[in-house]
Amino acid sequence: MNKLKKILTAACFSFGVSSAAPAIEVVTSPEATSMHQGGAVLWTYHHNPAEGKPYFHPLNTTNGDRLTELRPKDHPWHRGLWLSWKYINGVNYWEENPATGQSDGFTRLLKTERSIDNSQQVTIEQQLDYAPAPDGAALLLETRRLVIAPPDSSGDYHIDWSSEFYAVAAIELDRTPLLGEPDGKSYGGYAGLSIRLNKSSVGGTFLTGDGVLVAAGIQNVSAEWMSFSSVEDGASILMLEHPESFRSPTKWYVAPMMPYYSPAILFNAPHSMAAGESLSLRYRIVISPKPIPAVKAAGALRDWTTPATQHRSCNK
Repeated sequence: MNKLKKILTAACFSFGVSSAAPAIEVVTSPEATSMHQGGAVLWTYHHNPAEGKPYFHPLNTTNGDRLTELRPKDHPWHRGLWLSWKYINGVNYWEENPATGQSDGFTRLLKTERSIDNSQQVTIEQQLDYAPAPDGAALLLETRRLVIAPPDSSGDYHIDWSSEFYAVAAIELDRTPLLGEPDGKSYGGYAGLSIRLNKSSVGGTFLTGDGVLVAAGIQNVSAEWMSFSSVEDGASILMLEHPESFRSPTKWYVAPMMPYYSPAILFNAPHSMAAGESLSLRYRIVISPKPIPAVKAAGALRDWTTPATQHRSCNK
């Protein structure tokens, strides 16, 4: 068994955590990276090539509330916070065979590198590709970069997610068709970065800059951000979409009874890429122990996307 590498420090620096705060510990193995606070897991990112699609689970608040669900019985291919295409050239990369745990299309994790700075901020860089067979030629390449900050003085922490895709061959990225389209389904439209929330949080609140979403208008909403707050304790997750991200502001896919939500970049239409073309996805995911009001979410988006505040020095 590979020996776990542990890096322990008191959380401080630009994130505003006082010396009295519980210690931050980053725990690494060849197949996973985790951050602990005071001995409790905040998050784990699983990057085992044998599993194909990397994913975050759990995502916990600093109060110990778990926000994500892993492989629920109703959709065992849902993996906490993860990214998956639905169809590439008609081949399904989303749903998995229950017996094998494998999709028809293969998401292949080729390389993972990580670094940890003095503030315990974690950077993970990965190379992936997408192929219609386990030993088939890649149709699409992905360069993924994740930057996960330690908690700040309010108990919030965030994940910056950047994925750059490059088409090796001509491809069409598609989704289950919508009602009104040939073979359309009421549940059509999903693909891309997604989060499957803890089942116990059913009944929580979905919020955008236009207000609280209600059942009659919860699907096909165009927004720069969306947050979810648990009904019991207010534990929240906010997903921000960068204005330079593909098709921003995108339409969102929301399934409140799972709960599940996603910036569904293919909701309105599939997307064709010629060989040599590329597209970029950029998101920030904020995990908070408390509800995130609209004014705070809007401020978080502004701070993230304003150039002067994108790269803050630890001396500021």
